[in-house]
Amino acid sequence: MAALDRGNTSPLGQILKEYRKTHHITQEQLAYDLSVEPRTLRSWENERSPNDIHVLHRIADLLGIPPERLGIATTIYTPHSSEQIEEVIKHAWSLVDEARLKEAVVIMKQLANNLGNQITNEDPELLTSLARTHHTTGYIISEATRASESYGAIVHYEQMEKIARVLNDHTLLNIALTYQGDMYRRLGNLPKSITYLEAARDTTPQADTAARGNGLQLLGRAYFRFGESQHNAFERAMAEAEELAYTFTPQLSSTQGHYSLGTVYEEYGRSYTELGQMQKALDYFDLAQAHLPETKFWQLLLMISRAIVLIKDGEFQEGTRFALNAAKETRSAGIERYLERLYNIQDYLDEQEDYHAAKQREIRKVGVSLREVFGKGNREL
Repeated sequence: MAALDRGNTSPLGQILKEYRKTHHITQEQLAYDLSVEPRTLRSWENERSPNDIHVLHRIADLLGIPPERLGIATTIYTPHSSEQIEEVIKHAWSLVDEARLKEAVVIMKQLANNLGNQITNEDPELLTSLARTHHTTGYIISEATRASESYGAIVHYEQMEKIARVLNDHTLLNIALTYQGDMYRRLGNLPKSITYLEAARDTTPQADTAARGNGLQLLGRAYFRFGESQHNAFERAMAEAEELAYTFTPQLSSTQGHYSLGTVYEEYGRSYTELGQMQKALDYFDLAQAHLPETKFWQLLLMISRAIVLIKDGEFQEGTRFALNAAKETRSAGIERYLERLYNIQDYLDEQEDYHAAKQREIRKVGVSLREVFGKGNREL
């Protein structure tokens, strides 16, 4: 028993246990994340750590922790290969699907920091993986932070843009410009947003279908936010985005499934909610649900979208139920972007409460006046 306790003091064993406890996951789930057998993970936690330094570096990458925390000397440096980088990126996107953004953002920030110090040459394969790292990191940061903090994501998209121009890769460039534009929309700078989004559309003719469709959807969103004068432009951009969404497999695309026919329908639903066309919005959310993957990330988005429609349509009881369930899960997942939409529901309810309170005061005043009039009349009779 004493020997087992000594084994528990190994850096890796303690870190694995702390990681599971912090993120509320089982040994089986963490073993799956690390692509090892559960018995192997149990051995690492309770008996002995692996001696292979490459295995330790891989674990550090997939957990987003500095290698020295696993007992690896800082003088021992192992450059990342493109395959290793892509494994971490794939893992991070899987965490997004599971709405485990708190883990994903730490992992990708650590990887981006490591690679920024490593990749200084012009190896196209490594540069492409670095660009994809910045894409993934920027996207996850944008989901895990509030709109006012969008500059944290812009930094990564700017780096992605620089690499894409070195590589002359239109797909990477389109994605970088598109998401910079969308971040400026979140920051409230619509003219700058549209400039970037139109540049993505007009200057990257060789970008793949998924990137172009994603850019058009987000351009449509910016046009819609610009006001009624741009609603025709919104409809044109969205119609083209919808058409392109039929032509590729989302899960295999350059946008990692974050542009698809389902996202286009959700965008339509959100826009018709703003226009007050609630039944049309709900119809589009039904279509979105039929086409989006059944992952927690997308389920939460649709739950929030439905809550907003129901509350704005006066279905307060059902809408509030959706909102409360979504709030609890979204806060646990760390998806600040979704939480902001829930805060907007609260702002709307506060506005409605103020409006109705003002109307009640007006009615009371009128009622007092009527009582005075009718009271005098009765006395005269």
